[in-house]
Amino acid sequence: GRTIPILADDYVDVEFGTGALKVTPGHDANDYAIGQRNNLPIINIMDEKGALNENGGDYAGMDRFKCRKQLWKDMEAAGLVLKTEPHVSRVPISQRGGEVVEPLVSTQWFVKMDNMASRGVDAVRQGDIQIVPKRFEKEWYNWLENIQDWCVSRQLWWGHQIPVYYAEGYDGYFCARSEEDARKQATEAGVATTTPLTRDSDVLDTWFSSGLWPFATVGWPENTPDFKKFYPATCLETGY
Repeated sequence: GRTIPILADDYVDVEFGTGALKVTPGHDANDYAIGQRNNLPIINIMDEKGALNENGGDYAGMDRFKCRKQLWKDMEAAGLVLKTEPHVSRVPISQRGGEVVEPLVSTQWFVKMDNMASRGVDAVRQGDIQIVPKRFEKEWYNWLENIQDWCVSRQLWWGHQIPVYYAEGYDGYFCARSEEDARKQATEAGVATTTPLTRDSDVLDTWFSSGLWPFATVGWPENTPDFKKFYPATCLETGY
């Protein structure tokens, strides 16, 4: 068995239900934040196919939906169920396939946003960038002054592939413009030239990739006449 700590956190609404909340930092964004504040361990019980992993105990290998039903039956059989009542909750659904989305903690690539966000704030405050209509300046400041690091990696089949390479047996990675560049870095790091390099299979977030458009369409990386004339741009229209 595992000892479960009991703690207090302002996130919990004591007027809702029993006033107690189970917390699974490895499977919910809000629970993750609670776990970070209270130094809770992150335990993942599910694999990428939606089945329980070795942390699922007797339910390991069972599909998530079948497991929930079986777990409830087992609780009833053990006399642990007090009552059941209907409750409406928000369930995230995949836009593309219609499946129920299961949050999982995983390794991703992030862009550090502090410096970029502060420069954006300063640019508007100093008048270098003008937001029209002006009332949206409040939203601009609210977003950038409370910024979090930007997760730019996606597990999709299409998009710009992450420019990072790994070498078998090497504890690290090489961020490179090409495989030849990565090979050069690997060789300098002492990796044998016969060691194969593998590129990260993730792709860049669509919004990150869209940032290439203003200069990629005017001749970059060459310093073309169009590039010199049209980049940087002077007007950006949002989708509002």
